[in-house]
Amino acid sequence: MTYRLLSVAENELAETTLWYEQQSKGLGESFLDEFEAVMFRISKFPEAWKRVGTRHRRCLFRRFPYAVLYSLTETKIIIAGVIDLRKDPKKIQQRSQET
Repeated sequence: MTYRLLSVAENELAETTLWYEQQSKGLGESFLDEFEAVMFRISKFPEAWKRVGTRHRRCLFRRFPYAVLYSLTETKIIIAGVIDLRKDPKKIQQRSQET
């Protein structure tokens, strides 16, 4: 199953990758690798992750305090956000209602 990032999720991914790279050389690359691992897990088992709201699911990163917020169509995974879990926990609920 293929995936598509909404523009807000694409921006979050890019900003977070840049921030981690500025913290330590190579850490941004590690963050991207972890994102790809999350997407691999979602692609293999798209309905296995916790529901958030009526349309979205959330899959946690293993190494970083982040989650991918996504919804499913018959043919695609739609990424609605790459969410920092250290921020306000209501952000995931709010994002799941917006997209």
